[in-house]
Amino acid sequence: MHADDSQLERPRSLTELAEERIRSLIVTGAFALGEQLSEVQLASRLGISKTPVREALLRLRHGGLVEIHAQRGTFVFTLDEAGVDQVCQFRTVIECEALAEAMKRRRAQLLQALDRCMADLERAAAKGQLREFPRLDTEFHNALVRSCDNAYLKTAHELVASQVAALRYRLATHSADVLHCQGEHAKLVAAVREGDARKARALLKAHIQSTRESYLLACREPVAAAA
Repeated sequence: MHADDSQLERPRSLTELAEERIRSLIVTGAFALGEQLSEVQLASRLGISKTPVREALLRLRHGGLVEIHAQRGTFVFTLDEAGVDQVCQFRTVIECEALAEAMKRRRAQLLQALDRCMADLERAAAKGQLREFPRLDTEFHNALVRSCDNAYLKTAHELVASQVAALRYRLATHSADVLHCQGEHAKLVAAVREGDARKARALLKAHIQSTRESYLLACREPVAAAA
C-alpha cells in the first residue's frame, strides 16, 4: 500500500458549506452591498441551523465580505471612497509584484494560464454571454497571482479577492465595457509574451487604477437594488 492510499478526503463541515454558499450569494449579487443579513433567514434558505451560519459569517468577516456590528447586526460589506482607493492601491502592489515574480520564474506557465483565460473571455463575448464576464475577469486576475511562487503574495491577495469579485458582479456588463477590458487584458498578455516585465507591470497598474470609478459606482448602488 502506498503511503497516500489511506488518506481519505475530509468531508466538509456544515460551516464550510455555509461559508461557500453565503460567499457565492454575496459575490454574485443576491444581496446588495451594505444590506443587513439575517442568520435566521440564511439558515432557512440553506436548510441548516443558525450555528454553522453564524460561524460562517465570522469567517466571511475575516475575508472582508461582511461587517459585524455589536447591537446592530451583520451587513454585507461596502466601501467608501477611501476604501475603494485602498483596495485599488493594495491590488496594484500585490498583483504587480505577483506578475513580476511569475514572469521571472514561471513565464511559460503564466502565459498558458492567461491564454486559457483569454480564450474563455473571447468565447463568452462572441456568444453574448456578458453575465459570464465577471467570473472570467476574476479568473484572469487570479491567474496572475496563482502563477507566482510567493506564498505570501498569494495569501495577501485573498484579503481582497472576494470583495473585488463582488464589485465586478455589480458593474454594468455592457458589450463596450467587456470589449474595453478584453483589449486591456490582451495588451497585458502581449507584454508578457514579449517578456517585457516593465511594460506588463505598467499596463496592469493602469488597468487596476481604471476600475476606481466603476467600483465607486457599485458601492453607491442603493440596497433596494439587490436581486
